[in-house]
Amino acid sequence: MKLTQNTFICLIIKIAILCFGFNRITANTAPQKDLLNPKELRVEYLENPMGITVLSPRFSWLLEGNGRNRSQSAYQILVSSSKKNLEEDQGDTWDSGKVSSHDTNQIVYAGDNLISNTDYYWKVKIWDESNQESEWSEPGHWSMGLLNFSDWQGQFISHDVGYDTTDKYDSLYLPPARYLRKSFQITKKVKRATVYSTALGLYELRLNGEKVGDDYFAPGWTDYNERLYYQTHDITNSIKQGDNAIGAVIADGWYAGYIGYALLVRLDKVREFYGVNPSFMGQLHIQYEDGTEEVLATDSTWKSNEGPVREADILMGEKYDARLEHSGWDTPGYDDQGWKTPKVYTYPDGKLEAHPSSLIKNIERLRPVKITEPEPGTYIFDLGKNFAGIAELKVEGPAGTEVRLRFGEILKQDGNIQTENLRLARATDTYILKGEGVEVWQPKFTYHGFQYVEVTGYPGKPSLDAITGIVLSSIKTDASTFKTSNEMNNTLYENIKTTQEANFFDIPTDCPQRDERLGWTGDAQTYMRSATYNADVASFMTKFLVDLDDAQRWYGAYPNFAPFPYSRPNQYSPAWMDAGIIIPYNMYKVYNDKRILEFMYKGMEKFMEFQADASTDFIRPGGGNNWGDWLAVDEETSKGYIGASFYGYDAKLMAEIAEVLGRTQDAQKYRVLFENIKKAFSEKYILPDGRTTEDTQTTYALALYFDLFPENLAEKGAARLAEKIEKNSFKFSSGFLGTKHVMLALSKYGYHDLAYKLFKQTEYPSWGYSVENGSTSIWERWNSYTKNDAENSDLNAKMNSFSHYAFGSVAEWMFLHAVGIGTEDGGYRNIRIKPVISKEVDFINGSYKSINGTIASSWKWQGNKVLMTVDIPVNTKAKVHIPIENISDLREGNKKLAKVPSIKVVATNEKEAILEIGSGTYSFSFKYAP
Repeated sequence: MKLTQNTFICLIIKIAILCFGFNRITANTAPQKDLLNPKELRVEYLENPMGITVLSPRFSWLLEGNGRNRSQSAYQILVSSSKKNLEEDQGDTWDSGKVSSHDTNQIVYAGDNLISNTDYYWKVKIWDESNQESEWSEPGHWSMGLLNFSDWQGQFISHDVGYDTTDKYDSLYLPPARYLRKSFQITKKVKRATVYSTALGLYELRLNGEKVGDDYFAPGWTDYNERLYYQTHDITNSIKQGDNAIGAVIADGWYAGYIGYALLVRLDKVREFYGVNPSFMGQLHIQYEDGTEEVLATDSTWKSNEGPVREADILMGEKYDARLEHSGWDTPGYDDQGWKTPKVYTYPDGKLEAHPSSLIKNIERLRPVKITEPEPGTYIFDLGKNFAGIAELKVEGPAGTEVRLRFGEILKQDGNIQTENLRLARATDTYILKGEGVEVWQPKFTYHGFQYVEVTGYPGKPSLDAITGIVLSSIKTDASTFKTSNEMNNTLYENIKTTQEANFFDIPTDCPQRDERLGWTGDAQTYMRSATYNADVASFMTKFLVDLDDAQRWYGAYPNFAPFPYSRPNQYSPAWMDAGIIIPYNMYKVYNDKRILEFMYKGMEKFMEFQADASTDFIRPGGGNNWGDWLAVDEETSKGYIGASFYGYDAKLMAEIAEVLGRTQDAQKYRVLFENIKKAFSEKYILPDGRTTEDTQTTYALALYFDLFPENLAEKGAARLAEKIEKNSFKFSSGFLGTKHVMLALSKYGYHDLAYKLFKQTEYPSWGYSVENGSTSIWERWNSYTKNDAENSDLNAKMNSFSHYAFGSVAEWMFLHAVGIGTEDGGYRNIRIKPVISKEVDFINGSYKSINGTIASSWKWQGNKVLMTVDIPVNTKAKVHIPIENISDLREGNKKLAKVPSIKVVATNEKEAILEIGSGTYSFSFKYAP
């Protein structure tokens, strides 16, 4: 076709019009960034919690989205009284409206008054940095517990098994578990059914033949005279039309059983510290579809009995006679005419509240790695690692056959388990067969710390599946990753996590195996920051701080452990009692939790007054039952030095805490106090040449880390610490208190290679020494065991725990310095990335899931270059410290920094460049000569 001039002109005009229109369209529909999406909704740190008693709960969520420098500019929360209203975007309980804020956590509910025994549903949407509006999140929910005493109709009931008439020192009193049941009928359609339950002691709740929930050791341990927790379960889908049956099994637990070392040291009382007979209380709330409601509560119309659990004690173990089972006792239609009327008890003095955290759960099942037979008929099952929990037994044999299980952390030279370190914890479980096919059994009310199970009395030769390890813990150590070129250190990291899981058992215990298992405050405070890197411990430590506040002595000191069931002379110790300040401070730093600071503040002030009263010229003496630098090697730091240094640290933290809470006058008061303590401390303990008067590794580490050295002498003090370590062949002489502070002080003052040498050390005393000797957990003592020890039971056997997390506090240094993940304020909104890079290792990779999302940092050598990768979560910023002299040599993604607009250079000096970055992934490369 031949185009005329006019046709050609018309065609050009049409093309121009089309192009102009297209440009207008594309201008209006330019590609937008991916939407940010809120996820992982939490209420009071928990996912969809049931039955909380916090009247103004706090909300949190995480954000996900691609790209760099992504952030939230606003949010909107809807809370509804029904799923339907929430689906229709009706916040009939609370509609926050659009709130201009970067906050994604610690957001306080501000709607209508919350009502007892009521479900609530919520969701959130956010606006990003460009004001793009997200979709609504997936819905979350929570329910309120029973908020008023008048809501409770249940009575505390139990079965009378008599009283302890044994000689308390020469024989054990191990009463049977108590069984309670009640039949009831449902004649109308059920809309909602909720059960609230608790016990003075331990309980397992049953409904229609099944266990309710997946918890162990409910309701948890508290000082029962102060507080008693209860649990809430939605059982709507478990209730049947017609006949139903509810029941409970209860045992002594911490309430009436053996606790800690009371029997070992022959206290006036060795058990029954809170009460004599355990009892159960609960009530079932049923809402029918016709709008009516019914409450079925524990009272004298229930039935009670004994059963197959003949002995049940946390420390001593459990005995189960399957021949005595009441088949179907927790199901409808069971004939309970032979059962008795339960005994009714009065309410305890302690407050009834919902448990603020997750209870203990089965977090892993372990299959044995091998079986040995050191003696005929004695079988040793090796579960592969040292953990806390129970053994599930699978057996088939004649009725009356008695199978005994004993537990040990290590083996003796002859292949038998070592039990000497258990001291007076019997730690023995017994199962008596009923002789009806394959029988599978787990104890309910005891647990052990072990790697090996000794089985005797087993009918025939057992196979590997005869024993299964049930790992129990209140937490999961899934918040972090760590890997380095040194395999020993990778094993150490796994051992630290295993030990934390074993000891975070409703409270942070010192050890899970022997007759102790107490919430030692010194261990907890020194390990607190390490704990937060390995696991989400926000709700767990909230619960422990309530325990600690309840246990505070009337004169102001926090005790050596919490809960505090029994008193002894000198109930406190420096560096132990300071947990009352150090742990809440770290709750703020890690989780931005100001509410826990407010809760603890009055007690912290009282504690500081106690210390001031005990001090002379701002020096706090050792005082109390002073443990000093527990299990230090060769060098002893005086107890007075420990007391004085921690007093200074307390004042320093209190000044910051008061500032965070807006208590400016208090903040100034504590700043002045810190300066006075620092002056007095340096005059008493620090010499003009920068040495300490006691000249131990621990004295330098504490004073340097706590900022108690005069500024003009701190570098000399750090140099002396380094010198002492080098002269000690790159090994520690410190104990529980000094060791982690040695590592932190070295990195604080630039002795990075030296810190790595300690980290990698395998000679005694070191972390590597235990790994080289086959440890799967952290030991209480540097030298708890050696492969070549001819009599493995003789080495401090009665004071030797193989699962003790205190020396695992090196995890704080691993993440804060080796990986380089820290926070400049509360809650990792303003992150600091500052890895210490050394030729001592080839690479380090690590990550940490903070309350604001996952942060990752890795570095590796490539010739004389360092490749460094950083991941920063949405809605946060980070300052990245790069050890480089000439910033022009620094590349990000093969580009010079000037060509990367998303990166801001904050500062440079002769040692490093400090960059500010937003969310996203960044890859840096630079030459480095450490």
